[in-house]
Amino acid sequence: METRRPPEIPNWDGLEKESLSVKRSLTSSDSLPASFFYKKEQGDLILISGPSGSGKTTFCSKLVSLARSSNTSIGGILCLAVFEGGNKVGIDQYDIKSEKQQRLGLRSKWMDSYAVGCWHLSKNVISWGNQALAELTKEDVVVIDEIGPLELENGSGYQQALRLLDERCYRLAFVAVRPSLLLVAQKRWPHAQTYVLGSATQ
Repeated sequence: METRRPPEIPNWDGLEKESLSVKRSLTSSDSLPASFFYKKEQGDLILISGPSGSGKTTFCSKLVSLARSSNTSIGGILCLAVFEGGNKVGIDQYDIKSEKQQRLGLRSKWMDSYAVGCWHLSKNVISWGNQALAELTKEDVVVIDEIGPLELENGSGYQQALRLLDERCYRLAFVAVRPSLLLVAQKRWPHAQTYVLGSATQ
């Protein structure tokens, strides 16, 4: 079984701006560390949105690589696809700070889980993720992939991520949000900038 680890991206071509709450555009990965990691005000937030398969997780994974290469302190959660025979069969939760990884979701129902679409997400693994997020207090960069219906509609899921974002306990945060919840996220965090990735390519 193959698990997607945080990958590398050759460039940032094809990134589109959304009309709401957008102040800047990305140009290239070379300019990103200086433009985003060092020249931000405390508590700046960037929402990354796009349809399923548009590359939100890949985008967030690249941010992790760039932050680490520039000696920037970073924490947060990535949800990585697990493939078997070319088919997506699971989701792993990846704690950016500790680099620890656990199986978060399966298509088949398992004990003590949340049902989200066709996936069943382990409450125990989400609890572990919340504990990791609760320990983040003064990171330069926080990346959350993703904030979804559990958090924004059901009051469950990664609630510690919402606390971090509400209290702005970071210098800069990147948060992946599906298009159906983008307006909800923008209303909750009106200071956020929004970037929308293009059509599905992965």
